[in-house]
Amino acid sequence: MNITQDYFSCYGLPCSFIVDVVALRKLHHSLQHQHHPDRCVSAPDSKQRRAVQITTYLNQAYATLSEPLKRGIYLLQLEGMDPLAPTNTQMPMDFLLQQIELRESLDDIHLAQDPESKIDSMSALLTHQASQLESEFAQAYQASDLSVAETAVRKLQFIVKLQQQLDALEGVLLD
Repeated sequence: MNITQDYFSCYGLPCSFIVDVVALRKLHHSLQHQHHPDRCVSAPDSKQRRAVQITTYLNQAYATLSEPLKRGIYLLQLEGMDPLAPTNTQMPMDFLLQQIELRESLDDIHLAQDPESKIDSMSALLTHQASQLESEFAQAYQASDLSVAETAVRKLQFIVKLQQQLDALEGVLLD
């Protein structure tokens, strides 16, 4: 296995935002089984190290390709872009205002009479927004409109982070 190739190539997939995650999981398990370090315990150290390198590479590739945000970032990086560069802070004002409102809603959930219902509705909203941004990214990337794709992936990063914070809050409030 060539661990210098891009992640899509290692799984024999087209370089695209649209990925069949079920097929990816099957391919990953098959390659993991084929290259797992336990299969070469009695082999020379160099072969054992190589198996560890391949397994690490496959785990990184799978983690990247199985999550839409990571996959979008990776696709842009393959194009020579750095969508998460610290100097890349330009975002549409309406989106930033929406993020402020969502953060305020998140901060106020613990004050609600029925926090579970607020969590559920906010989670549904964030899931819907993430889905829209994933579609926006896929269309822009396929059309080679990389600036629109970059903005979509940066917006998606905000939504994913909010969802993670909401999940953490849910764990605290409902336990």
